[in-house]
Amino acid sequence: MKAIRGKKLTSREAARALGVSEASVKRWADSGLLAAEKTAGGHRRFRPEDVAAVLRAGVRETEPRAAGKLVATSAATSAPAAEVKLGPAREAALAEEAFDALTGGRVEDLSALVVSLHLHGRTVGAIADRFLCPAMRRVGDLWHSGEMTVAQEHVATRTASDALDALGDAAARAGDRRPLALCCSVEEDFHALPVRLAAVTLEAAGFEVFDVGLSTPFFALTETLERFRPRLVCVSSTLLGGLDRAAREYADFRRAARRRGAAVVLGGAGFAGGGVRQRFPADLHADSFRQLEEFAASVDAVDAGES
Repeated sequence: MKAIRGKKLTSREAARALGVSEASVKRWADSGLLAAEKTAGGHRRFRPEDVAAVLRAGVRETEPRAAGKLVATSAATSAPAAEVKLGPAREAALAEEAFDALTGGRVEDLSALVVSLHLHGRTVGAIADRFLCPAMRRVGDLWHSGEMTVAQEHVATRTASDALDALGDAAARAGDRRPLALCCSVEEDFHALPVRLAAVTLEAAGFEVFDVGLSTPFFALTETLERFRPRLVCVSSTLLGGLDRAAREYADFRRAARRRGAAVVLGGAGFAGGGVRQRFPADLHADSFRQLEEFAASVDAVDAGES
């Protein structure tokens, strides 16, 4: 497969992502099933978002072919292509492309890039860790150094959020019985992107996610836990203040989670210190979204084995 690009896929790339022939892709494009554009030379190009939509629908050709008709099957019948290996230089170039789209407010370009990465085998956790988080950290560093205005930082944040919506749509797994996960940030933490990234990661891992919201005290999270009875609770903390009170409330929450059989994941800089982690024990202290992804898969696998 050719190198990943941030904008459009060729017929061959779309076919590899969908697991079908180029002839099928061209036929679907001509029938209007798969949206396509044509270059000045007459070559078809496909938006990654449109390819992902067809992938989610599990569209395939009937066998035997009945007048060229197409049917939709379960999304579980389709999967993204195997991961395309990228050299360090190419990955660095894509990371720079993500940063440029982010800071330029180019939602469509960033959405196309992250969805394309997913269609080429990158998991949501890998995309978050290797492309989105580094870009946002650079934005934060530039803002703190005075090289970026608050308005520019807000544009970048909004662009990242919109691109995450596109990635979430592309990566979400279908299923009748999905375990429930709760996501939130700690009290006085209003950073929305880590919570949204966690939610998209868990949705891609097969969870139904309820976003409890930003700045959620642990006592309020305990009440939500008792009401919804989730299988997993993911709490983000960029900043963690009032440690003594928070630790007391967390202890009550942790006991309630154990009673309900809910796994607890804590992530973010606020939970990074060893001393803090001792006061806030959890089933996982996630240092990356890839770790969250792997842990969620193990929880889901246990649930599948018990059902």
